Amino acid sequence: MFLKEILDATPGVPRQMSEIRHLLAYAPETTKHLDAFTQAVMRGPGTLSSGERELLAAMTSKANHCLF
Repeated sequence: MFLKEILDATPGVPRQMSEIRHLLAYAPETTKHLDAFTQAVMRGPGTLSSGERELLAAMTSKANHCLF
């Protein structure tokens, strides 16, 4: 589900934005902790490289029929 107000308020953003990005754009102040958590998980120290994590996220999204 996409909110027309968000799409209209972000003219430079492509219409095919992922639902999570749409959520973060809807209420950036309330979702800043979710965004920080996601960045820490995807970019923080770990046994997998950032590229491997991105690939796993993309494969999971495809398996779930989600736009990534």
